[in-house]
Amino acid sequence: MNWTSLTLAAAILLTFLVLQRIIRSRRFTRASYTRQDFLLSPEERQLFTALKQAVGEDYAIFGKIHVADIIAPRSASGTDTAWNSLDDVGAACFPFVLCKQTDLSIACAVQLIQHKIPGRKAKSPADHPLKAICAAAGLPLLRMEASPFYDRNDIRQAIAEAVRREPLFISQTDGRKEPTIAGLEKLDLP
Repeated sequence: MNWTSLTLAAAILLTFLVLQRIIRSRRFTRASYTRQDFLLSPEERQLFTALKQAVGEDYAIFGKIHVADIIAPRSASGTDTAWNSLDDVGAACFPFVLCKQTDLSIACAVQLIQHKIPGRKAKSPADHPLKAICAAAGLPLLRMEASPFYDRNDIRQAIAEAVRREPLFISQTDGRKEPTIAGLEKLDLP
């Protein structure tokens, strides 16, 4: 065997090994994904079924809605404390949002309170910033504790209490003043 054929065989073998390594590395660097079988957790599915039975045809139920999709601070600047509070929970999701069937306007949000896991420090439900944010935005928030069984009538009553329109008292204004009838009388209209 001469050196030329030996060199040619070594070059072919080396090329084959390099190509094989490139193919393997591409195969391993491809992103791998898995599909989730369910949109909702078992606790959320249980609550969804109970909500569906409780609201009937009155409300449409939407799931996994980001807080920032339905609540925004009034001020346009990002330096306001409201923006900071919303940034803390903005990526969080409401498990369910109930909308009126007639026009799909938002009636209330539903928050599922999970059971305390032993060994894990949990915040008190009263300390959750989402409750204060929803109150400030005027969005009724129905907080339901996870349970294997729900009473349809209790849920229906809780939703009715949550969506009941209370008189709106605005403690802070954004500087806009609405005209009153007395103010309109003073206007010089042509």
